[in-house]
Amino acid sequence: MDVALAAAGGRVVVYARVSSHDQRQDRGREVSRTPAPKSLTAAQDRLRALQRKAARQIGPYDLKTRVKREPSRRWRRTQGRIGRTHARVAAVRRDVLHKATTGLAQRHQVIVVERLNASGMRSSGGAYKRGLNRALADAALAQVRRMLGYKTRWYGSTLVEADRFYPSSKTCSACGRRKPNLTLADRTYGCEHCGLMIDRDLNAATNLARLGDTPHTGGRRTGTGSRPAANHRVGDGRGATQETATTPVVNAAGTEASTRHDTTAGVGQTGTAPPEGEAA
Repeated sequence: MDVALAAAGGRVVVYARVSSHDQRQDRGREVSRTPAPKSLTAAQDRLRALQRKAARQIGPYDLKTRVKREPSRRWRRTQGRIGRTHARVAAVRRDVLHKATTGLAQRHQVIVVERLNASGMRSSGGAYKRGLNRALADAALAQVRRMLGYKTRWYGSTLVEADRFYPSSKTCSACGRRKPNLTLADRTYGCEHCGLMIDRDLNAATNLARLGDTPHTGGRRTGTGSRPAANHRVGDGRGATQETATTPVVNAAGTEASTRHDTTAGVGQTGTAPPEGEAA
């Protein structure tokens, strides 16, 4: 069974599980990686030049006299160029994420994502981690999970959401031992117990793929007890919700949108199923 993982760090790691009786020898193989769009990083030089130009022009506020004033036409024109640059950055990022998430939902049966606290990851640190905060915002991790949420229902695949505290990066994919001290700078995972040396993202992808390699019968479930908690969202086809049965839809591979494409009675207008609970 193919298990695809949308991993943290701005990259999508696809993991195809290889059947084996010994789980320690079953590490699967990496099929592909989709790099982060980094559209904001690519536009930084242009944005810096435009913002410096706007700072030299007559804006709506005089810093010396501390009074408001009427901005000049050139300042307004520069602000319009800044806004159009940001709009293009968002459009490029959205296009890359739509293509990546659509391919995952169409080609794989199970997709595993981590339910990360994306806003909390960049809420502190100040100037010390300004570059990391910008990179996290540019990767749009929450957007990936949101798009996969409705596209898995469109194309009949399964979305498994691992709990935010699930130690996917710190757990060894070979022996299962947990490494307590793992910093963000460690890009290669080295297990002190079995001696495994593996890429950090591939190790996390293997652990999360095994988390999603379980039978799914439909609906949404939450793992409890001693096992890793995860939310399971199972799609019943495009245009269907958890409360309704599968509805035949014409041209299911048509234009993508977050809104529903059919007008079947009894189905919500937003195209997403209402939440029923969070993981413990």
